[in-house]
Amino acid sequence: KKRNFRVVVCESGPSLKGHKMAKELSEGGIETTLIADSAAFAIIHAVNKVIIGTHTIMADGALRAPNGAHQLALAAEHFSVPVIVCSALYKLSPTHLCSYDQDAFNKIIGPENMLNFSNTKLHSKVLVSNPEFDYVPSDLIELFITNTGGHAPSYLYRIVSELYHRTITI
Repeated sequence: KKRNFRVVVCESGPSLKGHKMAKELSEGGIETTLIADSAAFAIIHAVNKVIIGTHTIMADGALRAPNGAHQLALAAEHFSVPVIVCSALYKLSPTHLCSYDQDAFNKIIGPENMLNFSNTKLHSKVLVSNPEFDYVPSDLIELFITNTGGHAPSYLYRIVSELYHRTITI
């Protein structure tokens, strides 16, 4: 049976990886709408689930996800839309976020995706902060879908204990 559904893709700035995803989905025959990241809150009331990927799944079920994921998860929570994370288990880490210090947690990338380098006068007057990742707490996530099946965030501690020996320190 053929299913009829639509996909709304956030552009995922500043890398704009969402543009590539939207193109690939539409080429695959899926009705796709591309929106700016800042428009997520405005349209999320019309969405029935949010599906995101991540860079790292921490032991407590929190995420080190692409920039914009936290904003999207907060909007989903506000409208009671479930957030589902699709990721392979190799991204599961035995670590926890020890502090909200962005220098330790995040990676600041160059401003080239945000500013046009032809305007050198502007560059001397503007400080650009371009974090690559967001911290998304586990209480904003409904379900993890991995290569071994679906898991609640509260179950990840068990998977971590099976994959990592207790004496491993990072």
